[in-house]
Amino acid sequence: MYIEKIMGSRYLTKPFRNDPSQTLASRLVTVAAALAAACIYLPAAAQGNTDAPEGNVVPDVVAPVLYAYATLAHRQTDSQICWQVLTSQRDVLVREHNAKPWLLRNLAPIIGAAMGGVVGGLVLKKHFSAQIVKRWALPVIAGSGAAGLMVGPGGVAGFVVGGAIGEKIGKLKLPVVTGSAAATKRRKLQLAITVGSAAGGALLGKTLWDMVFPPDVQPAPGEEPDDDIPVEVFVREQVCSSGVQTAYEQSFYRVGYRFKGEELVADLPYDPGEALLLSATGNITGPARVRID
Repeated sequence: MYIEKIMGSRYLTKPFRNDPSQTLASRLVTVAAALAAACIYLPAAAQGNTDAPEGNVVPDVVAPVLYAYATLAHRQTDSQICWQVLTSQRDVLVREHNAKPWLLRNLAPIIGAAMGGVVGGLVLKKHFSAQIVKRWALPVIAGSGAAGLMVGPGGVAGFVVGGAIGEKIGKLKLPVVTGSAAATKRRKLQLAITVGSAAGGALLGKTLWDMVFPPDVQPAPGEEPDDDIPVEVFVREQVCSSGVQTAYEQSFYRVGYRFKGEELVADLPYDPGEALLLSATGNITGPARVRID
């Protein structure tokens, strides 16, 4: 437009007095020829300027990746994890029993041991002489206490009741005899009846005690081949465990590459692929996205 303006102002507005031989038509032909030449030359010149690279623009360098590996960052948090499990009912009862205080768990055996020791001492004092009591008091009390520990309060009470009943039976059923030998034999027979009745009473008393006050945990089933296989009952319960939970997440890629004979290392937030684009100064501008064979 600038060329058209100049040429039009020159050829169209120039006074005719300078060259009276040129007419308006000849001047129009001249202007048209000049415009045509300008239209042909200017695009070619512009295309030539475009194709020519600028002197200050340097293309990126493709550097093969020597190695690349991803690094992981971990984060630890305190958490509680719960899940459902099936537990046998006997294991639950054992756990609940063991959770009780020691004195409460062993209260019945302790009472039975105390009762057994007292009963053993009284029986020894009642049926034997003072010399024998003095000599055997401690062993008898200790043994009676151990027996009371095993049979419990019910067994000791049954022993006392059974012994009393046996003694009464021996006095009523046995005939009265005279003579030292017959009297000794009668006392031995009466003692046997009393001891047998006391033992039976102890067994019956322990059985009744266990029926009224059943133990928290039944005895474990036998493991012999002939033993009965008990029916297992399972309960569903929730088990929780607290601990440290670790979560891993990708942090960055550590990349090794070579630039001008020097091996360099960089951390990139993306997968570099097989090659990197480097600027003239060696700065990474991005992945090359080319295949290196």
